Amino acid sequence: MTSEQSAAYRLAYLVSFLLHPFVLIVPLFMIISIRFATHVYEGVLCGIVVSLGAAGAPFAFIRRGVARGRWSDHDISRRDQRLIPFLYTIACMVCVFAFLLLLEAPIELLATFAGMVCVVAAALLVTQLARWKISLHLIGITGTVLTLALLVSPIFYWCAPLIVLVGWARWRVGAHTPWQAVAGASMAAAVTFLVYRLFGL
Repeated sequence: MTSEQSAAYRLAYLVSFLLHPFVLIVPLFMIISIRFATHVYEGVLCGIVVSLGAAGAPFAFIRRGVARGRWSDHDISRRDQRLIPFLYTIACMVCVFAFLLLLEAPIELLATFAGMVCVVAAALLVTQLARWKISLHLIGITGTVLTLALLVSPIFYWCAPLIVLVGWARWRVGAHTPWQAVAGASMAAAVTFLVYRLFGL
């Protein structure tokens, strides 16, 4: 590997790390929670609940599994290892959604979270039934950009190049093919628009 190739790989790895779905969940839901909450402290509380339940708990579970040798890495790169982490993550999300209902969270937050649950469940079906490793990174970044653009400000559409950047990064580190990246982005876009429409947003 030449120095230029090595630099490109390191950049791709950094992009993959910084724009990991578990990382994106925290700022995304903090922004949505605070933006639509009646009071700031309510928004912060809902944001913390989502961050801990939908990102913190699944990441801790996966990290423990990696440490024990059950899974290859924190991205669960091997498709055949994804079932248990997916099911655990979805279970955590269902619990968080129920808690958000008890907190009487804003409809915008509920819709956003419901969309995330739906797209993760859809990705699980693709992974297990079609035996194809769709890109969760592309699902995460596409859903984040569209959510912020649709609910906060259209100016976030200018962040769309990040979707391409993440797609390149996942290809460059050898995690996904271009088609797996395109499929992840397409699924996230379709589910995001559909769920918001169903919620009347």
